[in-house]
This record gives sequence, C-alpha cells and structure tokens, in this order.
Amino acid sequence: MATMPVSTASLISKTRAEPLGIMTVILADEQFVAYYNVDANRTGTIAAVPWASTGLAQLFVGGTLANLVGRLWAIRISISFMIIGVVVQSVPNTYGVLLLGRLMTGLGFGCVYIATSLYVAECAPRMLRGSFVGTVTQFGYQLGTLIAFWTGYGMSFHKSPFNVAWRVSNLIQIPIGVLFIIISFWYPESPRWLLEKQPDNHDRVLRVLCKLRMGDAESEHVRTEFHELVAAHQARSHFDTGYKGLFKSKGMRKRLLYGLYATALQQAGGIAALTMYAAIIYRSLGWDKGNQALSINGIQAALQLVIVLVNTFTVDRFGRRALLLAGFAIQALALLVLSSLTTAFPDNSNKAAAVVEVAMLFIVGLTYCWSNGPIPPAIASEIFPQEVRDKAFGFSLLGQTVCLLALTQPWPRFNSQVGGKSYWLLFCLNSVLLVSSDLWARKYRARC
Repeated sequence: MATMPVSTASLISKTRAEPLGIMTVILADEQFVAYYNVDANRTGTIAAVPWASTGLAQLFVGGTLANLVGRLWAIRISISFMIIGVVVQSVPNTYGVLLLGRLMTGLGFGCVYIATSLYVAECAPRMLRGSFVGTVTQFGYQLGTLIAFWTGYGMSFHKSPFNVAWRVSNLIQIPIGVLFIIISFWYPESPRWLLEKQPDNHDRVLRVLCKLRMGDAESEHVRTEFHELVAAHQARSHFDTGYKGLFKSKGMRKRLLYGLYATALQQAGGIAALTMYAAIIYRSLGWDKGNQALSINGIQAALQLVIVLVNTFTVDRFGRRALLLAGFAIQALALLVLSSLTTAFPDNSNKAAAVVEVAMLFIVGLTYCWSNGPIPPAIASEIFPQEVRDKAFGFSLLGQTVCLLALTQPWPRFNSQVGGKSYWLLFCLNSVLLVSSDLWARKYRARC
C-alpha cells in the first residue's frame, strides 16, 4: 500500500514538469515566436522567469504551506494555482501578461515539488526512502516531460487557426492537474505531519500507518514504526522548529550548506538549458527539416522515462557518491565529444558528426536521470530532522534554482553569439562538478 500513495505523488510531481516540457516545444513554435516577437533575450526570459517565483516558494511559501495545511492540501492548492497560471498564459494577452502567467506556474510548481518530496519522504519505508524520493520525483518529472513533448509534437502539425496549436498544448495541463487533485483525496496524509499537528491523536496516526504498511494495529512492523514516530516526536519537542531551529544551531547551518550544494549539483551542469531549448538546439545542429527536432526531442523523453527506473536498483546498492561521480564523468566525456564536433563542424556539413552530436546529448540526458537528477533531492530530504525538514528542504532547493537561472536565462543569447563553442562551457562545468562533488560527498558522509 505504501507504494500506491508514493506512486501517485510521482505522477502529481509531473505537473511541475509539464509547464517546462510544454514550453520547450512552444518556444520552437513559429506562430508563438511571431505573436510575442520572441528573440534570443525574450526566449531566455520566458524560459527562466518561472524560477524566480519558484525561488520564492522555496524560500518562504512552499514549506510554510506544507506545514500549515498538510502535504496533500499543499499539493492540491499548488496545482490549482498552477492551473490559473496556465489559463493566464493561454488567453489572448500581451508579453507582460504571459510572464505573469509564467510566474504563477513557477510559484505553483515550486510548492508542488516541496510538498510531494516531503510527502514521499515521510510515507516511504525508512530503508527505501532514498530510492523512493529520488526515483519517484524524477520519474514523475520525466513522465510529465514525455507527455508535454509529444503533445506539442502532435499539435505542431496544426497551423490553422492561427495561434491555436501552442495554446492547446498549454491548456492540456489543466484536465491532468484536475485529475490528480481528485485522486489525492483517496490517499492518507503524512503520518509524521499528523503527529506534529495532532500529537494526542495517536489512533489516527496508527490507522494511517496501517494503510501505508499493509498491516493492522497489532502488526509488529506497524507497532514498531509507530513507537519510533512517537519517540522521535517527543525528542523533537525539546528543539526549536521552523526557521528559528534551522538557523540557530551551528550544526544545522552546516547541514543547510550541504543541502544547498546538493541541490545545486542537479542544475549546475546546465541540464535545464539543454532540456528547455532542446528543440531549438537540435535545429541548430542541422536537424531542421519539418518536425525532425521535435521528433528527436520526444524520443529522448521516452528513453529518459525508462532509464530513470535504473535509480531504483542502484541508489541504495552503489550509494550516492558513486552515482554522482559516475554521472558527472560520463556527462563531461559526452560534452567533450559534443563540443569538439560542434567546433570542428560549425556549419553542420558533416551528417555523421550531426548524428554523434545527438547521441552525446542523449547520453547527457539519460545519465542525468539516474545520477545528478534524482540523487540531490534524495540527499536534501534525508539530512534534516523532522522539526525543520519542511523549511530546510525548501530552502535547500534555492541551490538548484540559482544555478538554473544563472545558466538558463542567458543561454539562448550566449549560444547564438558563440555558436557550437558554447558547449565547452558545459563541459568545463561538469568537469569541475566531478571533482567538487567527490570532495563534498566525503564531507557529507563524514558529518551527516
């Protein structure tokens, strides 16, 4: 039973991926580009602006909301707010209103990500928590991206009426979001959150544990976990909670720095730029006939959905450090080959080189799905105690957001000015991350 609400949370987490995946296709839509007069600067702004409000969610709103109303209601409220943002983006509007809608969806999916990650971490069995948090959230993200890419691909064939294709692609998120809100009512709230808010209502917490662990009130494994929860809650009563507890302790501040760095590893290599502008990138590499770029994009998304399941079997067997190091090493090598080819053939005159370039981008994306994609949020959700986890996890995600904004917003202009040589930057970043993540992982393992 535990896998059912956790699996649903993975599907719910895909609602944060759809705005990103859909925009990948929309940014390559000629009618959208003409409607908003999109150039390289506007492309970067449209792609990156949601992360500004996501940062707000991570800093204040997401953890506070999940703590006040519970993990499930935080998910429902956040998805509803995202739906409003999608409507704002899709109705006839100006460039400024489009950005407003993007900011609204950014705030919503920031809160969704925090609430779903907390829910999964608190409902998953203790021994499987790392693989559940990493794999489940990443699987949900890749599923949302897959649906978004192929929806956009299908709508790309519709050129009339004018501006309908990209609007329909955007609006398809609404019924899916509503469906997940409805499904969420069939699942129990996090037992840890219930114990925090209703410490005297042990019967309700026990009933929830029975559902999650497929047992009854007399089952030994249920009773053991229940007593552990109660004992942990009583121990936490002696500590400060929220932001006060997070910043007051020197040890907790260290953990916060570790969390910030862990989530930064997810985006510091430039994966968001490669994903957000994937269709544009494939076109720039010579795959610009008809819908070639969108087809390649969709195939990559399908493969990534499958490969993310590798993390289920590897994260607890090989450990976080080994997977991070292997991932950054493979990504750096693939980017080295890509950069060499795009520098040698800037005019895309060599078809064999163009095929290898696509293969290298596939390798980078597929590696991300079992390495620095799922591992960082798993680490960030594990290193904080329950009394500060909601605030600390959200705050840690700022590392991810800052790196994403720093690379994604300027990338279109940088790529248009530098051309194929721009990928050398990503190669250098991943090489640096390979070394730094090894040093950081040693300290993390020793202190946390």
